[in-house]
Amino acid sequence: MVILKKHGYSIADYLPGTVAHQVPPYVQNVTRNSASILWDTTSQSDTSVNYGTTSHLGNTASGEPKRRHEVKLFGLKEDTLYYYRVEDDGPLDDIHTFRTAPGAEATVTFAALGDSGDASKAQYQMATIIAKSHPQLVLHLGDVVYKTGAERQYDSRFYLPYEGLLSSILFYPSLGNHDVRTNDGQPYLSAFDLPTNNPQQTERYYSFDYGPVHFVALDSELYAGDHSLSTEAQKTWLQKDLDQRQRPWTIIFFHRPPFSSSLGPHPGGDARICQDLVPIFERANVDLVLTGHQHNYERLEPINGVNYIVSGGGGADLYPIEPGKRSAYAVSRLNVLELKASPHELKVDAVGEDGAVFDSVRLTQ
Repeated sequence: MVILKKHGYSIADYLPGTVAHQVPPYVQNVTRNSASILWDTTSQSDTSVNYGTTSHLGNTASGEPKRRHEVKLFGLKEDTLYYYRVEDDGPLDDIHTFRTAPGAEATVTFAALGDSGDASKAQYQMATIIAKSHPQLVLHLGDVVYKTGAERQYDSRFYLPYEGLLSSILFYPSLGNHDVRTNDGQPYLSAFDLPTNNPQQTERYYSFDYGPVHFVALDSELYAGDHSLSTEAQKTWLQKDLDQRQRPWTIIFFHRPPFSSSLGPHPGGDARICQDLVPIFERANVDLVLTGHQHNYERLEPINGVNYIVSGGGGADLYPIEPGKRSAYAVSRLNVLELKASPHELKVDAVGEDGAVFDSVRLTQ
């Protein structure tokens, strides 16, 4: 039985002794040799994951009895399709699949979007477009859940809209201003299992390699409403991380854009981020910076060799925009990004609500 709570409650809450999946299984933090499987049940339950390279499974990993379950799988093979099924005290679950991360020589496809989590028709529309592109992973550019990032809002504004994706496709998010409004983003941190490859052991900012791309997620809310950590600690880690990367491409993603021509409630870019982080991007020859926050689309002309795209049209109400002097393309419309990276080429397509590409850029090296 799978029960997602649309309004904070489900029928299973009123059935004593019933164990059901409040949140169905979803895959997180997949590397070349490990993965995490997460799901919620309506009451505390014993838990395990059966998995293998065929639908016969054959391997088992167990976790602690909880309502919110997280089981880590280790010793996996690189770039390999795995089948898995979760087991708890409830009915037997379906078999799902995921693929481990490939090496640097591979070609990978992924998607990116921001400002989506309001349970609107537009959010579901853009989720369907992402599903049709069959990405290997999805980058979320912040504001995963409106309006306050509360735990009860995740069911209707994240798990339900993306339920057709989450069991097999990796989501790597970054914190937005709405995500940190409840307990400095603790519901967000509880919902995801993300890398903690920084001295603070925090999931608020992190990096990972996938195929030929080195990805870096930053917490731009440290410059605004998130006071949990210092901007200096993030900067120090970022500089060291970029010095140590070993992939052909580098993509950094976070919420608040340093540059923007938007005319919405928060017009323009964030001057503090522009002053603090942009020089680091330039010195490190970062290839692409993806942000959200502005509910529209804008691709800027390269600035000192760095490409910037604002993609905040994942489902929330749109903001007006007028092209500025740095704009290569600017429009107020729903959008997601579809990206493809090989060791020598990175292609980015901006896709609208009609499923058609309306802007594109191709980088080579």
